[in-house]
Amino acid sequence: MERSSSAQVKDVDNISKLPNDVLLLILSRLSTEEAIRTSVVSKRWEHVWKQLSHLVFNIPRIINSTELRDSLNRVDILITKVINNHRGHLESCVINHFPYHGVTGILNTWIQSVTCVKHTKVLTLTNDFLCRNPTNKIFDIPTNSFSHPSLTSLSLSSYILRSSHPLINCSNLKTLKLVLITAPEVGVFNRVLTSCPSLEVLVLDIVCVDNKSGIPLKIENNTLKVLHVQAMHYIDGIQVSATSLDILIIEDASFGRDGFFLRSPKLQFDRNFWAPGRFVPHMSYNISQEENSIVHEEFMNNIPRPFFRSVAIMAASMSVSVDLRNQTQVERLRQVLRLWTRKMMGLEIIFKDYNDATTTEENSESWHKKFWKDNINKDAFPSAKFRVKTVWMNNFSGSEEEFAFASCLIKQGTVVDKMMIKTSSLPPRKKLEIEAAVVKLEALQTEDERELTIHCF
Repeated sequence: MERSSSAQVKDVDNISKLPNDVLLLILSRLSTEEAIRTSVVSKRWEHVWKQLSHLVFNIPRIINSTELRDSLNRVDILITKVINNHRGHLESCVINHFPYHGVTGILNTWIQSVTCVKHTKVLTLTNDFLCRNPTNKIFDIPTNSFSHPSLTSLSLSSYILRSSHPLINCSNLKTLKLVLITAPEVGVFNRVLTSCPSLEVLVLDIVCVDNKSGIPLKIENNTLKVLHVQAMHYIDGIQVSATSLDILIIEDASFGRDGFFLRSPKLQFDRNFWAPGRFVPHMSYNISQEENSIVHEEFMNNIPRPFFRSVAIMAASMSVSVDLRNQTQVERLRQVLRLWTRKMMGLEIIFKDYNDATTTEENSESWHKKFWKDNINKDAFPSAKFRVKTVWMNNFSGSEEEFAFASCLIKQGTVVDKMMIKTSSLPPRKKLEIEAAVVKLEALQTEDERELTIHCF
């Protein structure tokens, strides 16, 4: 039987009937340019993109991939129009621009719009200095450009800071990332850091053109929790005083051991990472059990990409402070160690005091016993692939948890070369107890497996 024309299926646009929050979720998976193009789909879609909470303007990519490649001015006009037509506030905004935009002043207009009008919380600016600066002029970002109260995170890449003026009065900032930033002298960076007293996360890849003063970089901030030094060139040293610091990463340092000073009570580590003739990239991490830890979130989401890319072909080491009876801390230790895809050169472990009031009865009496028993018998900790050349345990007490942890590392072949257990600072009786525990650890290896040596020092 033939179907009648009245029975034919009609085209139905069910997607357009969805509520705005669902449509915005769909648009969030698209680039900013693609999301804006949906405005021509129908009347329903015309203004949806204007409520996006994240905007990304990658001008070099736009120029290279569209018919606008010969009309930079048209691109600038369109970006200005998009920012002005956007409704509400922005969670984040990314602008990848040419030096030309700084010279003409349009960049300053965009910065003012996204900070003072759009109340952007997270702003990322990248200067594509390799292209489109026919005048070779150096431009300056105006004073107080980033001091709006709504702006909490700022990332600058590939700029020349001739002064600290763009970053004065920035007590609003909690995260500051300065990548490939050049200044005439280290005092510019010191003044910038003084103007940002509320920082919790600081990332530095900085260069001084001429630093003959001998003045070090000074970081004095008691709210700072994460310090990541990607690179420091032509800077004579670094002095860090940060009572809340939980993570310190130094990838590359042009200064020697004498140029490094750290005052941070949470990072009490003993290893000297200035090997003869070079610095060994190193990370120190005081693991916290806070449920929503900005420190751990920053590390897992943002630090691994640049850090582990740079150390993949270099020696790298880590110091960690952890409570083996705390489930959250142990799981975070596992997550961090799993990020290493190459053999780690050295792992220093500080075991936290179990008498800490934050250690719950549940953590101290039941969970940890089952966890370490399972890991010894079947589960690899932190993974079957993780390997470390040398492990230092500076305050090994021989407790059930610490012995089980050390046993895991030995039986699973995690430690390749040496396990160093410090006993020299212990009273005689305790020293004998630890040495007896070391004998038991050595017995875990068969005669054919005795490639690992366990030393007391």
